Amino acid sequence: MKRRRRVLGDALTAVALCAIFACSGNTNTTGPAPPLPTGQNGSLNLYATTNAGCYVSDNIVCTGNPSGTAAVTALGTDYVSSTASYILVGDKAGNVTAWTTNGVNQPATSTPCSSGVTTPITGVTAYVNGTTNNDVYFVSGTTLYLNSGTSAPCSAGTTTTRSTLPNGSVVGLSLANGYLYGVSAQGKYFSVAAGTLPSSISYSSLPNIPSTASIGGVTADRNNIVFVTDHANNAIYAFYANSNGTLTAINGNLTSNADISSPRAITTVYALNPTSNYCTAGPCEFLYVTNYSNAIAQFVLSVNANGASSSVGYNEFNAPYYQCEIINPIAMASFSDAGAESGIGNTGTATVPYVFLGQDGTTSGPCFTVGSTSTFGNGVTAYIPYGE
Repeated sequence: MKRRRRVLGDALTAVALCAIFACSGNTNTTGPAPPLPTGQNGSLNLYATTNAGCYVSDNIVCTGNPSGTAAVTALGTDYVSSTASYILVGDKAGNVTAWTTNGVNQPATSTPCSSGVTTPITGVTAYVNGTTNNDVYFVSGTTLYLNSGTSAPCSAGTTTTRSTLPNGSVVGLSLANGYLYGVSAQGKYFSVAAGTLPSSISYSSLPNIPSTASIGGVTADRNNIVFVTDHANNAIYAFYANSNGTLTAINGNLTSNADISSPRAITTVYALNPTSNYCTAGPCEFLYVTNYSNAIAQFVLSVNANGASSSVGYNEFNAPYYQCEIINPIAMASFSDAGAESGIGNTGTATVPYVFLGQDGTTSGPCFTVGSTSTFGNGVTAYIPYGE
């Protein structure tokens, strides 16, 4: 079921009034906005249409009645090569699990990353340096952890390094321009050089955001632009990640959009093929963000990549995505550069998903072969942007 705007009813009312009052053929009113189209290239398509869309549960393989053990609170991806890609799943019980995703219909191979951690995971991501250094970062409470692996994430098996954070309100992690960025709900951020973990970490304020901001999520794109959501002010802010680990506010804020209401989870995808609106010659960069109504608003970006002078325009090219499998989503991730990541989407005909959404809790069916007497949730659903 797709969300649609109220247009038909308004149009019928206008026709009826004209029949009564003899409207002229030229008026000064513009009327309601036309409904957004659906099915455009780049719009999200659910990958698995059975088991309520379950791709993996929080730390177990999906079953016939998919209901994981704990809510999914953080997601990340780890692209090593065309034959080695992974999704990182963090949950409310402190588990971080790396699932092998490349070329498989449903992941069945996993590696634990967070032995001994028992508090919720609020951010997870991976830094890959060549094919022999694979570092998984994650946050739990006031601690930033680093699990240093080799050719695969979490091959060390247990968490090896940790650093204390000033407070425990981190809502996400992302990598840009050689640095790991963590963002807090209060509008603060920290950065550390990727592949390292200092003994002490301090926060700086996100520049040029309102004092009332309540940050919900963070992501970064291939142009070293960092996006954060503000669910208190119904906004998205954009920053350039400088080469020294600082952030500069750029011309790239989105406010006053009806479908950006209480936004939280956010991710971007750079894909090869054009879409029908706003990006008619590929490649295109898409942005997906969850909102208050358990829907995913879908934008194609107009990016002027020019360092700290970069700018971003947001174009809502497709109606928001809404289906029964979405449950209070606070975590989202993607293989963000499908144009370069061989085996994900670089041929323009992806057969494995590269956008992922976490389920924060469980609910009852019916939903995609799960009956009304069964529950599902606490898992990850997966998507392929249509036509990419």
